[in-house]
Amino acid sequence: MKTDPVDLTLFLAQSVVDQPSLVRVAKRGPTIAVRVGPGEEGRLIGRQGRVIQAIRTLVRAVSDPRERLNVDLDAPRKQQ
Repeated sequence: MKTDPVDLTLFLAQSVVDQPSLVRVAKRGPTIAVRVGPGEEGRLIGRQGRVIQAIRTLVRAVSDPRERLNVDLDAPRKQQ
């Protein structure tokens, strides 16, 4: 059974935030971009980046070894 890295990222991100319905995941080339609800970025990053690093490790473990996927937080830009 093969696990889709995008589906895995969505599942993991929804598991760590308070508002799972606001999580959006999109694959853009070798990057999987994750967007969460307002104020939830810290929950996804975790202390010293441990949560996002764990998600990256799991996604790389299930992805094709020839495809170096990276998971990044896609934070909305603040308007000035």
